[in-house]
Order: sequence, then C-alpha cells, then structure tokens
Amino acid sequence: VSDLVRQLTEDDEHGGELVVYAWGKYSKLQSAAAPFSAISDALGQLAVELVKEEHAHLLKKLRKKLCNDDTRMAMTSTFPSVTPLFDSMESAPASVATSLSQVKEAFTDFMSCVCTCLECPLLWFLDDLQWSDEASLELLKDVLSNIEMDNMLFIGA
Repeated sequence: VSDLVRQLTEDDEHGGELVVYAWGKYSKLQSAAAPFSAISDALGQLAVELVKEEHAHLLKKLRKKLCNDDTRMAMTSTFPSVTPLFDSMESAPASVATSLSQVKEAFTDFMSCVCTCLECPLLWFLDDLQWSDEASLELLKDVLSNIEMDNMLFIGA
C-alpha cells in the first residue's frame, strides 16, 4: 500500500483531481501497546491536511457539523491529533474514560461529517492490517458497513 499511496500522491501533484489522503501502517510491536495506532496516524495526517489555508472553507463547514460535545470528547480523548478540527480547541481531559461503543459512535459520526464536508474524495489507506488490534477492526467494521458513508475509498492491505 505504501507504494500505491506514493504513486497516487505523485499523480495528484502532477495535475490530477484534488483528493485528500489519509494513511497509516500497523506494526506487530505497536498493536498490543497502542490500540488504533494506524487509524490515529491517518487521522493525524487528515487533520494536518484539513487545517491548511487552502482548505479553510472546508474546515469551517466541518467545525459547524462537528458541534456534538460527546463526539468531540470521545474523539479528542482517543485521537488527540484531531483536536484542531473541532471548534473548541480544548482537548478532552486525560482522565475521560471512553468506552469502545462511545468511540465507535463518535468515529462513525466524525468520518461521516468529514466525508460529507469534503468536496473531493477521501482516500483512506491502512497497511499491514494483519497486525491491527481488535478495537481498530471494530471501528473499521462500523464505518465501512455504514451505507450512509459517501465520498470515501478505503484500501487495506
């Protein structure tokens, strides 16, 4: 997948249509110690991309849609790198206990909002899924089985 991502981003830089990319890679050593590691990496890259000046109008739209405090708290406590995408720049307190079901619901809401706000496709790559943790697979199952999720292509290897 890494070579595919590289090729697609190079094609995009040479006059292709605008596409937003997010990718992450699981590793055997991280999966037990760091649940959601590749998803977290991909969300961090997505956040970095969406806060760029060229996406200011998208960020404004996204912040209007992401006004649910439960979603903000679950997402920022589980995936701190997405904090800049929320209107309130405060992250959740470190002591907030978030259940897997709360994270799944928040992640699905978050991804739905992102994909709805984007005016271009989101290409989501996750590599080395054989090393993924059970919680990551649960998140992916919920998002990828959501029939209302549009404007996203998921590629896993």
